Amino acid sequence: MQPISVKKILLLLAFSLLIIGYSFAAEIKGKVFDAITGEPLIGATVTLEKGEQKFTTSVNLDGSFAFRKMPAGKYELKIKYVGYESIKEVKIHVKDEKEIQNFTFNMNQKKDELKEIVVTSGANRYSDKYTRSLEKNADYVQNILSEKAIEISPDVTVANVLQRMSGVTIQRSNNGEGKYAIIRGMDQRYNTTLVNGIKIPSPNDKYRYVPMNLFPSDLLERLEVIKALTPSMEGDATGGVMNLIMKNAPDKKMFHAFVAGGGNTLFRDRDFQRFDHSVISKLDPSELHGSNYLAQPSDFPTQNLNFSKQLDPINFQTGLTFGNRYFHKKLGFIVGVGFQNFYTGSNQILNTQYPGAIVLPNANGIQGNIYNNYPQFDKAINNTYSIQTSRLGINNKWDYAINAKNKISLFNMYVRQNEFEARVFQSLDVNTNLGNIANVYRSRWQQQTIYNSTLHGEHIINSAFNLNWDAVYSKAKQLVPDYASFEYDNKQNQDGSLKYPVQTGILKGMDRIWLHNSDRDLAGYLNLNYNTHLLNKNLTLSVGGMYRNKERNNYYHHYSLSPVNGGNQMFTTIANAQYSFAINGGDNGAGDQGIGRVYNITENVSAGYFQFKYQLSEKLDAVGGVRVEHTDQNYQTNLPLNLNAVYGHIYYTDLLPSLHLKYKINQLQNVRLSYFKSIARPSFVDLIPQLVPASENDAYDQQGNPFIKHTQVDNLDLRYELFPQGADQILIGAFTKFIQNPIETSFSHYSVFGGNSAPGTNILTPLNAGNVTNYGVELVFTKYIGKFGINANYTYTHSNTTTQKFYLYYDATQQKNITISKMQSRPLQGQAKHIGNLSLLFKDPKTGIDMQLAYVYTGERLTSVNSFYNLDTWQSPFSQLDFSFEKKIVKRVSIYGKINNLTNSQTRFFLKQPYLIGNTLNKIPGQDDPAHSIFVERDTYGVSYLLGVRFKL
Repeated sequence: MQPISVKKILLLLAFSLLIIGYSFAAEIKGKVFDAITGEPLIGATVTLEKGEQKFTTSVNLDGSFAFRKMPAGKYELKIKYVGYESIKEVKIHVKDEKEIQNFTFNMNQKKDELKEIVVTSGANRYSDKYTRSLEKNADYVQNILSEKAIEISPDVTVANVLQRMSGVTIQRSNNGEGKYAIIRGMDQRYNTTLVNGIKIPSPNDKYRYVPMNLFPSDLLERLEVIKALTPSMEGDATGGVMNLIMKNAPDKKMFHAFVAGGGNTLFRDRDFQRFDHSVISKLDPSELHGSNYLAQPSDFPTQNLNFSKQLDPINFQTGLTFGNRYFHKKLGFIVGVGFQNFYTGSNQILNTQYPGAIVLPNANGIQGNIYNNYPQFDKAINNTYSIQTSRLGINNKWDYAINAKNKISLFNMYVRQNEFEARVFQSLDVNTNLGNIANVYRSRWQQQTIYNSTLHGEHIINSAFNLNWDAVYSKAKQLVPDYASFEYDNKQNQDGSLKYPVQTGILKGMDRIWLHNSDRDLAGYLNLNYNTHLLNKNLTLSVGGMYRNKERNNYYHHYSLSPVNGGNQMFTTIANAQYSFAINGGDNGAGDQGIGRVYNITENVSAGYFQFKYQLSEKLDAVGGVRVEHTDQNYQTNLPLNLNAVYGHIYYTDLLPSLHLKYKINQLQNVRLSYFKSIARPSFVDLIPQLVPASENDAYDQQGNPFIKHTQVDNLDLRYELFPQGADQILIGAFTKFIQNPIETSFSHYSVFGGNSAPGTNILTPLNAGNVTNYGVELVFTKYIGKFGINANYTYTHSNTTTQKFYLYYDATQQKNITISKMQSRPLQGQAKHIGNLSLLFKDPKTGIDMQLAYVYTGERLTSVNSFYNLDTWQSPFSQLDFSFEKKIVKRVSIYGKINNLTNSQTRFFLKQPYLIGNTLNKIPGQDDPAHSIFVERDTYGVSYLLGVRFKL
């Protein structure tokens, strides 16, 4: 006789419990909703009384409640919820213990009438149900995350929150944190960032796109990703628009505060490296003493290169929000502050490539049986990153209702991020595995800030006309003062290992770099709307425009010092190292301002639009029109006048039509069809003919290309929407993008400066990749059942572009290597074919428990494009599992926790070529799948965690 399995016993036990629990007991259940919005009133208290007996429960995620195993008898039901009129004395008579009674209750908000001023209620604007209503009623395709969803997620920055949204992947920085967003497979250059609907500049010294990790997520009221543009929107977003809606003044007094601490398991296995950044001067010697000043070695302290060790540092997070209304609720005020101080990092193995390809002989070194067009590697590098990130965000808004027809508001936002990075790396030649080991220590302090001030007005002129306007000042800045590094070399161990040799190292050079840049915007927006009727149907006509003046400047100064006694100075500590400036040749103390690294650019963008919104029938709405945008750019650089494109004037005008149709099948279902045309302007590093050396770019030189064209895109969207009840939703969509002149960063062997082609170098260069079609499918599913919920989305994207590449092979007849051209097809850079998110939710209002297990998956994607055939770099599929919870302790106090990267996932990069182990060259470390790929890079980040306390008034 076979033994009964544990699985069968558990199934039998579960079935028995169901029989016992439900066969012989009455059940009283129901659902509770907002009478106007239909939103489930999650957490409402439901009380059932029978004489002196009292039973209490809470409303679940889907609005349901249930009392089970109730004896026969007469009961009285009551429901209470903050801000709503209570439901009292509902009589219920249970006649039979097998009876099931079901009820639906709609609760009304308490009335707070104003004599003259109408203030829109904000009681529900933080909830998932409210965001579902925004998605349902919008004129265009978008996805939204509510403040509540953001709060209970495992994420603390907007960048990491974005990865939970449909069609969005994130590009990670050296510490594994999300930084930039890729939407619908479109690289971050094709996406824009708004704050309260206003575009903000970027502090990045190279690109237009904004680092999304600058924003603490607790400042947001909701996060919108807009995927289709109307004529009233700026036209330079093809993948999507990330619109950060910051917290608005509440209808009544509000005070929220939280504090949390935690850590990262990475620093339990190794020490955190830190340095003294108090000695760093924000200005370089020439800025301090004048442009003719010759710097001295004493101008460069070395304390910021003297790394000390810290074991298991503590992460910290805190924030507060206060808001209220005054003067009979005419004046609204809110201020939110968020502060984070995190210790993160990574352990990295990186193999860097030589430019181009090589032809390898066979394993015995015999010509004839050879490997054509094989990648050649330069250095094998072991990097350890230790990064302290201090992040501050402040959000403030005043709004004043002058009367029922006129309202003004003033919004101010300031975010600042200080990042202190200590990087230690060892490198050796992968071709011989012999010779020197280079030991490089690098310290970097990067400060990025964004300030935005927006004065906004809304005016109802009469029953037909209304207008709104914005006056905007924004400034983004980046400061990288005294970016310092030094090197000392050791001889390789006899066994070929990467361990430090016993002998003392030889001191090499020291570099000190100062960089800073700023991006200032002055902008004005004006929109006039006219409401009328045409053929007895509602018609709104809108005209408007905007003008933005942008001034951007970039500063760079590099000092290079050499060891005293040339190459014979032995290294002991950086404090004992002695440096000087070269007397004959090299840097004499004046420094070097680089090739095109000092520049100014002015960009003026003017736009006007016409838009209509027409109710074609009771079920069909149309929004469309046309937008005209004119771009005018002027730049100047510090390049010598004999080089190409020292200064330039670039201008172009784009006509951007759009049409959006929404068919309302019924109150719960929509079908949308959209067309719009968009553009993507080249980034500043794309336009300016500058050269960024590999030492500042991690691996390769990078140059600009002033001859690059801006991108134009025709976009089509189709989406079916179902909003069954509460926060539930099903979205099924498809999109197609016809892209002209997409911009991609790829390897080039030629300099853009003219007259000096350089086939011996490999320079990252922005290039137009020809015309590309990008299409995909998006699925979103959200469902709540009782205390449980599931939130899932999946995106499939596909693109294909064919470009010309080099191919190197050995010609046996001529007995020499030959380079020819071959065509190769590939997807767009940065695009992952498969993206998925799955979140499992549990919420029990009665016990005050809220939990979420969140999984994100990003498929294989192309990261770097090589000019040689089949030598592109790819990132392996990446998945991450995160967990968060919150538990109410007393009425207004709860504890919460967030754990990121539970499985300690790693990022991995590779070439799609088999690794030829038998050959004497290219002994590349880190190979984990030699039969199918060549290993390039692996990053390990560890598991991070936070535990905190939250207070809400």
